Amino acid sequence: MHPAQAASLSTVENHHVRLMSQIGILILHGFAGEVREVLPLARALQEEGYIIECPTLEGHGLGRQALGKSTRHDWLFSAEEGYKRLTMRAERIVVIGFSMGGLLALHLAAKYPVEYLFTLNTPYYYWDIRQAVRKLTTDFRTHFPRYISGATRIPMSSMLQFRRLLQETKQLMPQVTCPYAILQGEQDDTVQAISAEHLRQQVGSQHISVDYFPRSDHLLLLGPEAEEAIGLVIRKVKEVEQELES
Repeated sequence: MHPAQAASLSTVENHHVRLMSQIGILILHGFAGEVREVLPLARALQEEGYIIECPTLEGHGLGRQALGKSTRHDWLFSAEEGYKRLTMRAERIVVIGFSMGGLLALHLAAKYPVEYLFTLNTPYYYWDIRQAVRKLTTDFRTHFPRYISGATRIPMSSMLQFRRLLQETKQLMPQVTCPYAILQGEQDDTVQAISAEHLRQQVGSQHISVDYFPRSDHLLLLGPEAEEAIGLVIRKVKEVEQELES
C-alpha cells in the first residue's frame, strides 16, 4: 500500500492520550483532498486526549489517475472502515466531516450510532459562481491558477461520482437524528454558504446548531478563523463528554 493511502492519525498517539477514551473522533477530509485539510483540528483534539481516526479516503492523495479509479462506494467504505476501527478503541463516536467528508459523515450518522455529528463547509449546493467571480475580480493572479488547477486535476468521472454521492446523501438526511453542528465559511466559493441552512432543514435531528465564519473560505481549518472553528468543535465535544460522565 502506498504511504499516502495509509495516512492516518490513528497511529500517532502519545502519553497525553488515554488508553481507552470514552469518546473517539472520526475526521473525514474532502473530495480530491487529503488529511492536511483537517490536520489542525485532528491535532488539537488529540492534544485534548481524544482518540482520533483520520483516514485517507480511497483514491485520494495519489494523483489524478488513482482518484479516477475510485468511486463514491470506495470513499464511503473508507469512512466506514475508519468508524469500525474507532469503535474498537472508544466507547462513543463523534464524526466530523469536512466538505465531501461531511456527506460521508451524514451517511455514517444515518447508519451507525453517532454521539455527535459535525460538518464543515459541506455542500447541499456546490460552486458559488458569484463568490468565485468576486475573488477573481479582487485577486486574479492568486485565484485563477487555483481554479484551473482544480479543473484539470479532477477527472470528470470523479465529479460524476461526487454528484451522485450528493444526491444520495440528500435522500437519507431525514434519517440523521443525532445532535448535529454545522460550520460554514461565508467566503466559500466551492460550497454555497446557503448549504448550511438547507442541511439544517433537511436532517431529522432536533438538536442542531449553525455557526458561520464571515472571513473564511472553503479551507476553514487552514484559514483566518481556524482557531475559532477548532475551539468551537472542542467546546462541543467537551460538552458531550461532560454529559456522558454526569
